[in-house]
Amino acid sequence: MQIKKSNGIATSRKCCSKKNNLISSAGMNISKIIKSYLESLGITLTDNQFAQIDRLGVAMLEDPLYKSVSKISDPKEIAIKHFLDCLIPFSLGIPFEKSKTIIDLGTGGGFPSLPFAIMLPNTNLIAVDSRKKSVEFVIRMSKLVGLNNVKGVHSRIEDLAHDSKFRENSDYVICRALSSVRTLAEYTLPLTKNEGYSFYLKGPKLDEELSEASNAFSVLGVKSENLSCFRVSPPLIPFERNFLLIKKESTIPAKYPRKSGLPSEKPL
Repeated sequence: MQIKKSNGIATSRKCCSKKNNLISSAGMNISKIIKSYLESLGITLTDNQFAQIDRLGVAMLEDPLYKSVSKISDPKEIAIKHFLDCLIPFSLGIPFEKSKTIIDLGTGGGFPSLPFAIMLPNTNLIAVDSRKKSVEFVIRMSKLVGLNNVKGVHSRIEDLAHDSKFRENSDYVICRALSSVRTLAEYTLPLTKNEGYSFYLKGPKLDEELSEASNAFSVLGVKSENLSCFRVSPPLIPFERNFLLIKKESTIPAKYPRKSGLPSEKPL
């Protein structure tokens, strides 16, 4: 797989309820807020995709359960911290469009699964969360926007990864704001098919997390050449965002992930 590299700011490197609870959606226009950033990143959307993004933004804010799945309520912050953040991966040269199935673990309010579903109409997105109301929210939003490629699954990750219908069956397993790299590796690699990829949206401490993950990588058969790191930072976007892509090349031992709670409480 060829990963696009750049000498500019975007870089890649190899790594070792009730009505009064509603938020006003008046004047909500996600596409207007993020369009210039997408152009700078070289990300192209169709008019229909922009329209879907705007409909999704309005539908979210008008839903009485939105506050229970996201703490972000300002429309501009929603545009930047939810939508733009989840679209940045499409500037990295990773061929997500070739995938048949992508699992989003810990989907919360549907990020990144819903923006990914808009960008990848021919890919099946599986939004997983241990909170039933999050899964129901995502399905409700996908129906309102007209997305037919989103499926919601209410499950703990540790249980899902031992289900034969899902284990080692996805082209990509993606996570955003979920846990540390060493815990994510134990969560995602059992669900990722051989020659598939685990992909994490991370903050500024990725290098530190990678150092902590050395034992987890050894246990789970991840070699240094299987890792690719990416960084996108101002002025292309208003914040620094790091990404980790792990190529899976070997079957994960059947005992992983360990039983519920252990991957996060006692990481490898």
